[in-house]
Amino acid sequence: MSKRFQVNNNNLGTSPGTLTYVGAEVSHETTISLIEYNDDFFQETSIKNLGECKNYESGNNVVWLNVDGIHEAQVVESIGGIYGIHPLVQEDILNTQQKPKFEDYNEAEQLFVTFKMIEYNPYTHEIEIEHLSFVLGKGYLVTFQEERSRDIFANVLNRIKASSGKTRRNDADYLLYSLMDLVVDDYFKVLDKIAENLERLEEEIIKNAQQKSLNQLYSMKREIMLMRKMIFPLREMMIGLIREENELISPNTNLYMRDVQDHVSQVIETIDSYRELITSLMDLYLSQVSNRMNNVMKVLTVISVIFMPLTFVAGIYGMNFDNMPELHWQYGYYAVWGIMIVLVIGMLFYFKRKQWI
Repeated sequence: MSKRFQVNNNNLGTSPGTLTYVGAEVSHETTISLIEYNDDFFQETSIKNLGECKNYESGNNVVWLNVDGIHEAQVVESIGGIYGIHPLVQEDILNTQQKPKFEDYNEAEQLFVTFKMIEYNPYTHEIEIEHLSFVLGKGYLVTFQEERSRDIFANVLNRIKASSGKTRRNDADYLLYSLMDLVVDDYFKVLDKIAENLERLEEEIIKNAQQKSLNQLYSMKREIMLMRKMIFPLREMMIGLIREENELISPNTNLYMRDVQDHVSQVIETIDSYRELITSLMDLYLSQVSNRMNNVMKVLTVISVIFMPLTFVAGIYGMNFDNMPELHWQYGYYAVWGIMIVLVIGMLFYFKRKQWI
């Protein structure tokens, strides 16, 4: 069974707001980094002690607290206490099975957004899912991601370091957009890999339909369905986020959010088209197998039909009767062989003319 289905559900039956990590086991420690920046300033600090987290209300800098690892509930609880994050939000942060959604908390002073990061594993040919959560406030953004071998936000961080793009010149809401856009762009990369595999499977099925091709199609269908399950709620979430007037998201950033929503719709449409393509490839596989079986049966039928008159002749002259004139004829043996050869050649010519072979 895939590791993404092996999760810990110890929070079942507990009261709302109980902080219990729901997800795959992680052995690494949580890493936390604090990034502060504005148009002329940038500073990145690795947090070893949560007390080092600066007050997000101080100064005119945008504060980005990035938490890599949500398996330590006490860490999430401590950060929640520093930033005033609601216990229900903390519970959703720790639940890797939470579907994409957004909510306002603390009298609309905080915006909570959660959805999934998806990557394609070229070795297992499976998609890997990572749970992401964002807490947006006035002048700050707190991000939570499952512990992985690489930081998925590295591209945005590098742009901020290089002071390139619009991120340094905008508030924390634009940082939220940049991170969401980065995640959605990776959806297209996964779809490109799936498209390459589908093209390869189509060629294999046309050339030589084998059982392993069908197994791969079923595996890809499962991955596509899982991907759709993770992304489909994101479209509704984006529509609601855009339509709802929130003071934390400026009208300018809201326009960029519309672009993300368009990309999500494109991803879902592409996923649906791939689902139909997989179904078509399955039908193609069954058709190829059926055609191959028909060809085999046609060859066997032709061989059977050819041997029917030969068997008839051999059966007649295999009978033990004394009064058979051909048995005592000097050239009887050669005549029977000649008749058989003529019959075979004649039937082959007839089948060829009828395009049966």
